[in-house]
Amino acid sequence: MTPDTDLAFALQVAGAELAETPPPADSPLGRLRLFAAANPELKVNSGHVRQALAGTLGRAKKA
Repeated sequence: MTPDTDLAFALQVAGAELAETPPPADSPLGRLRLFAAANPELKVNSGHVRQALAGTLGRAKKA
């Protein structure tokens, strides 16, 4: 097995697959990638991931 085959097999066992294309922009990973690209000076952290999962990443907080 090659490293790519090993990874593909491990993902298959875990019930996932390695995508060949970027994630949709409205998915949590897509939102996170767009946010990171738009804010290269920021270090993405677990709070950003939580916001991406919640769909609130990049939205201004209401006062």
